[in-house]
Amino acid sequence: MSTLENELINRTAPPGSMRYFSLLYSPEDKREIVLALYAIETEIRESAKSASHDVAHTRLTWWRAETDRLINNNAQHPATRVLSERASGDRSLFNKLHEVLAGADMDLARMTFSNQQELRAYCSRSGGAIQELIAALLVQPGTLDEATRAAANKLGVGIRMAEIVRDLRQDAYDGNVYLPLDLLDRHELKTDHLRAREVDPKLKSALSSIRESATAELALPLRGPQTEHLRPIYVLAALHRKLLDHIAARHYDVATQRIELGPLQKPWTAWRAARRA
Repeated sequence: MSTLENELINRTAPPGSMRYFSLLYSPEDKREIVLALYAIETEIRESAKSASHDVAHTRLTWWRAETDRLINNNAQHPATRVLSERASGDRSLFNKLHEVLAGADMDLARMTFSNQQELRAYCSRSGGAIQELIAALLVQPGTLDEATRAAANKLGVGIRMAEIVRDLRQDAYDGNVYLPLDLLDRHELKTDHLRAREVDPKLKSALSSIRESATAELALPLRGPQTEHLRPIYVLAALHRKLLDHIAARHYDVATQRIELGPLQKPWTAWRAARRA
C-alpha cells in the first residue's frame, strides 16, 4: 500500500493512465519509488502552469529548496520523503531534479525554440531527466552505466515530444509554443494556427515531422547489461509510441479533442512492451 495520499496518486497515475501501466510493470519493491518520482514530476509541472506567475515562481522556488532538502536527508513533501526513506546509495543523484526544474522554468518563461536541437535539449530536461533518475533508482544498489543512462534520457525525450504533439492546442492557449520556429517558418505557420479549432494541412505536416523525431527517440535501445531494469520506462515509451500512431491515424486532429489511447489499447501495448523488455 502506498504511503502517498490518494489525491496525489490520482493526479499522478490514475487507474488506466499510461503511468498506471508503467507502475504496474515496475518491480514491486521499487514501485513506490517510481510513483514518488512521477508525483514530483507532476507537482513541478503543475507549479509551472499556475495561473499566477508569482505563485508559479514561488512554488518552483520551494521545489528547488525541497530538492536540496532531499539531498541532505531532510525532505518535507510526502513524495520526497518516500525517496528519502526508500532510496539507497549516493543521494547526490537527486540533483537530477534540478534539471526537471530547469525545464519547468522554461515553461514558465514561455520560451520558444529556434530549431529541433533546442527543442530536444528542452525535452531532455523536461522529460529525459526524470526517466534517467527512475533508471538510476531502479538499478540500485548498482550504479547506472552511461549507455543505460543515455537510453533512459532518450526515451524520456520521445515521451515529452509525444506529449507536445498531443497537447498542442491547449499548450498554445496557455502561451507555450513548443514547435521549433524554423519548422513553423518552413510551413508558413503562425501561433493562431496552433490555437485554431481545425488543424491546417500545413500544421499536420509540421506535426508529422515532430512525430518522426519522437518515434526515433522512442525506439528501444540495444540490449545491455542493465536494460532489463528499464521495463517501466520501456512500457511508458511504447504507450507514447502507440499514442503517436493513433494521433497520425486520426490525421493529427489535436484541435477538437485530447486524443488518447483506448481502454483496450493501453493494457495490450503495455503487456507487449513488458514482454519484450
